[in-house]
Amino acid sequence: MLHIDRQSRVPVFEQIKNELMTLISLGVLTPHSKLPSIRQVAAETGVNINTVKKAFSELESHGVIYSVPGTGSYVSADALADENLRRTAFQEVETAVLAAKAKGIALAEVLATVHTLYGEEVNNNA
Repeated sequence: MLHIDRQSRVPVFEQIKNELMTLISLGVLTPHSKLPSIRQVAAETGVNINTVKKAFSELESHGVIYSVPGTGSYVSADALADENLRRTAFQEVETAVLAAKAKGIALAEVLATVHTLYGEEVNNNA
């Protein structure tokens, strides 16, 4: 269910969070649907259980998921509505753009990458 890129510079717990958020935003995981257990995710991905626990904990602190003692974790009804997630995402984008700028990457290249990642064609006249 989750894909972990061991070569990525993105921390594994962030990859888990991002993968779960993607599944939620695509509607694969719907509100109040049960998530796989932390142990199950750890076993399937070969990731330390504490790493998975950290990802789940952060998602829960942002209101994306909730846990019910003895039964597991579930997708929150307003999983995508949390303003903290948006703010965090924008901070991450800002950090990445500033790092790219510091390394001499041109604005046009950054914008082309953003368009590619969002699956949009780049309009060279824009």
